[in-house]
Order: sequence, then structure tokens, then C-alpha cells
Amino acid sequence: MANLHSFSRRGLLLGGGVAMTTMALAACGESKSASSSSTSSGASDAKVSLTFWGWAPGYKEAVELWNKKNPNTQVTWIATEASRKIYPKMLTAVKANNAPDLAQVGYEALPSFVIQDAVQDIKEWAGDVDKNFTAAGAKSVNLGGAVYGIPVDTAPMAMIYNKALLDSLKIKAPKTWDEFASAARAVKKADPKASLTYFSSDRNFLAGLVRQAGGRWYDVTDSTVKVIMTQDAASRKVADFWQKLINEGSIPVHEGYTPQVYKQMNEDTLISELYGIWDTALIAQNVPKGKGKWAVAPLPEWPDRPGGADMGGSATVVLKGSKNAEAAARFATWMSTDPQAVSILISKGGLWPASTTGLANKALQKPDAFYSNDKVFVPFIDVAKNLKYDWVWGPTQVQAGQDMENNLVKVSKSYPITKALADTQESTLAKLKKQGIKVG
Repeated sequence: MANLHSFSRRGLLLGGGVAMTTMALAACGESKSASSSSTSSGASDAKVSLTFWGWAPGYKEAVELWNKKNPNTQVTWIATEASRKIYPKMLTAVKANNAPDLAQVGYEALPSFVIQDAVQDIKEWAGDVDKNFTAAGAKSVNLGGAVYGIPVDTAPMAMIYNKALLDSLKIKAPKTWDEFASAARAVKKADPKASLTYFSSDRNFLAGLVRQAGGRWYDVTDSTVKVIMTQDAASRKVADFWQKLINEGSIPVHEGYTPQVYKQMNEDTLISELYGIWDTALIAQNVPKGKGKWAVAPLPEWPDRPGGADMGGSATVVLKGSKNAEAAARFATWMSTDPQAVSILISKGGLWPASTTGLANKALQKPDAFYSNDKVFVPFIDVAKNLKYDWVWGPTQVQAGQDMENNLVKVSKSYPITKALADTQESTLAKLKKQGIKVG
């Protein structure tokens, strides 16, 4: 079993036999650099200025609220491109010693930042992360006994669907994956131009489904990384399920978040999307013709492993080079736990709070006009509380994730999902070896 808390930058590099490389030498000097770059700002009267890079909606307004309440610690928010496009720029900025103090980093990318010595351990100021945040967030930032960020959001997966259209076909929202497959075939039979959903090339989509089935893609110890995308039984189970629907023509393969997807939703030819709960806001924004027609249901389940899925999320990290690490960490903690800030992130960005107190936030109880005034978030409170999370990302996931999406978008009858996983595993192993990380 993967040990979620065994990830160690020093251990992986030294275990890989690269003690004399630049990266390993940096690891040996880590304690000194961390202390020198973590000048305490504390609660003094000194003026502190922090810079924060990120992309999620709602962050700007949360920062503005902080700045009103904290005149001595001012945060400048700089909106960036989304995750996969901004990460290389963040890492380059750290190396050039001109990085911001704070950055939004997805959980899947955080180990890559750790292995490149780009983030600071803020355990000293983070409080009890395991107690204050749900498992999906807490276990994603707690690596090797260090805390490399403050969880902001997680993403319980939902089936967001055109209820009016399914009702007209006398199809109920499926509760199991077998029911889902039957519904997909029934939709295609009723209207060959329509599809119940699509298989997304988003790596977090597939990762969430594999997590729900009890699988994993990596086993990480203090000194080795095993990449097991092709060996993992749950990954094969999920891949085979979706491949069958693709092969028979019941569902297409698409990139997510594209004009094509929303056009088909507006035309009633794409009936649902299986994404994180934050996707409710995106569909409401991009599918205006769906108002009053769409609804939200829990993700279908496997009878032998009941429970929901999670599609990731992000943390606020303190990047290496920040001279105000304590002040930055305290701001990050505030943004994830302050009731007003959390309410802003929910209402403005559709973000699902990672903090345990955030699950009681009144914004989660608010009716949504687009979804017939249903309280769409309420059913997912218990899902988030009870979510099983035994998952670890590999230390080169920024590269691996991009490779996976490049492969998944090609999925077809002749290029199956299992082949996409095999090709991703091959390129990931090559990258790990190139970085001097020992592979198992």
C-alpha cells in the first residue's frame, strides 16, 4: 500500500543515487535555505506585502476582504493562466528568485513542486491540518511529515445532468455504473445524435474514477517510486468499463471545458457531465438554455465499493524565496477557514471547501436558480466527510499529467484507454529515471 506520508524529497533523490547532483546538493542545504527564507512576520506592526498567483474565481474577492481587515499585511492578487499552463512559469520564477510569496497549486502537481525544492514547509504555522481539513485535502499537502500548503478546496464528483431530457426518455439518474451503462445505451438508441455523457481527456476525471474504484497509479516510499497505472486492477476495471461504451458508440471522447461541449449541452445532445461539484457553476454559466432543466445527482457507484469520488483540488503554497513565510501561511490558513472567505469561494467560484468547518458554511445551503432552486451542494456534505482517500501523486506529475491528457484525447476503438495508460507509464518512468529518482 502506498504510504501517503512517506514522500521525502531527500529520500527519493538520495535513494536514486544522485547525492552529488545539483538537486541533491540543494536538498542537503534545504534546512538552511528554508530558515533563511522564512523570516517571521508574525503579528507585529511591521508592514508586510505579499504577492499571490492563481487562477480560481473567488480568490480575488477573498483577497480583497483580507486586505480590508488586515491593513498591515497586504496581499496583491495576480490572476494567471490555469494550472497546467502556469506551473512551468512558477517553477522558473522560483529558480530565478523572483517568484511570488504565494501560489495556487493543484494537489496533483504539489509533489512535483516539492521534488524541485520550490515550496516551503509551513508545518510550524499550519495548525492541525489532519483535524482542520477533510482527508482529501489534508493528505494531499502532508508529505513526508512536512506540510507544503493549506488546502483550499476538494471536488466531490457529481453527475450534472439534463433532468428534463432524461425524464422525457423515462430514464432515472443512474445510481450504479451498470445502470449508467444501460442509460447511455438507451439515450443513444432514442436519439443517435445524443449522448448521455462523454469520456473526458482530463487526467483528474480518470484519476477520480480510479480513486472511487479503490485504485492508485503510484506507490511511493521514502526512497522509491513505483508507477503502477497498467498493473492496478481498479484502473483496468474503470478503463474497460468506459472502453466498452466507446467501442459500441454509446459515448464519444472529448476534451473538457470546450465550446463544443457547451454547444452540445445547449442543443440537448450532450445530457450530462461527470465532474467535480464546482462544475455546477461552469455549466450554469455556459449553458443558459439549460436553466430549470438541469439537476445534480451523486456519482454512480460500484456495488462492491460504495462511496463517492473526488476530482482533486488545490492548495495555497508558500514558494521558496518568500521572506515572509509566516505571514503568507497565516493568510493562506485564513482564506481556507474564515467563514466569510469560504462563503466567497463557494458563491463566486463554486469551490467546495476543504476545511471541516467549511462544510457547515451557509453558502452550501443556498438554492441555485439554474438548477430549479435545488440546494445542489447539500447531498455532497456527507460524501466529502466520508470520502475514502488512499491516493498519492508521483513526483513528476506535472509532466505525467500532460502526457496523460495528450494520450487520453486520442482514445478510440483502435487506441484504448489501457494503451493510453501504458504510454503514460512509460514516459513517466523515463522522466523519473532522468531526474535520478529510483523506480521500483
